[in-house]
Amino acid sequence: MNNFRFHQDTITEVKERADIYDVISEHIVLKKRGKDYVGLCPFHEEKTPSFTVSTSKQMYYCFGCGAGGNALKFLMEVGKSSFSDVVLDLARRYQIQIKTESPENRQEFQRQISLREQLYEILAMANSFYQHALRQSQGKIALEYLKFSRQITEETIQKFQLGYAPNGWETIYGYLVEQKGFPVELVEKAGLILPRKSGNSYYDRFRDRLMIPINDAQGRVIGFGGRTLSDEQPKYLNSPETELFDKGKTLFCLDKAKTAISKLDKAVVVEGYFDAIALHAAGINNVVASLGTALSSIQIKQLLRYTE
Repeated sequence: MNNFRFHQDTITEVKERADIYDVISEHIVLKKRGKDYVGLCPFHEEKTPSFTVSTSKQMYYCFGCGAGGNALKFLMEVGKSSFSDVVLDLARRYQIQIKTESPENRQEFQRQISLREQLYEILAMANSFYQHALRQSQGKIALEYLKFSRQITEETIQKFQLGYAPNGWETIYGYLVEQKGFPVELVEKAGLILPRKSGNSYYDRFRDRLMIPINDAQGRVIGFGGRTLSDEQPKYLNSPETELFDKGKTLFCLDKAKTAISKLDKAVVVEGYFDAIALHAAGINNVVASLGTALSSIQIKQLLRYTE
């Protein structure tokens, strides 16, 4: 993101509306101590909490390393983000109107915000389409696979919003582009379609696959994992890296597991989608999956936000 010049009104409103407890508690576990909150500092290694958050002052301070500041400073430090990135993210979160010093800046902001929001909308709509397809005659084999081969209950199917990508070359393309009118370039950016070698048409990335939506920590669909129902390889096909999805930075089920992880102060990490789904179905809710890859340092840091 470029360092756009914000209007002072936007900066002031962001500072006033961004609650420091809400912001910091998404990154570390905070416990009430008197009128303040304490937790393990995310900026240095420690075993005894020395990181204090004051909601009355809307400030944080670490007695161990001296780190301190407001909500904006925290997000800049913990995410190694620029001031403009943090202001933009908080403005979107608190639905604050963005004002910049020039019309050109304003147009660029709207373009970048619009892209992500449209991708979320496209993926949510694709997810609904796949769920519906699972209940149709074309999804019968996929549904039987879930219920009989995997012993997955109807409740779990609905909880994880499992679906089916029909065995057609232009099914999701036809639905999203031709029926719903989304620009083909955006549907491609969402990772759902691919351009043909001829360059003048597109085809579906996921075909005849059981579809597992991948959510971010807030529960928004950011990608999919598709399991083949035939001998086609690969057995599992994931969404490509997009504006929203990065396999090495994503933990499957974190949106459903984060509360249990915080409560139990531990996380169980498994390899695959169905490993995690089966354990959640059995009542073990502090489980996430690494999407079949070795656990990355970023994924570990995500888990540490919810544990002491």
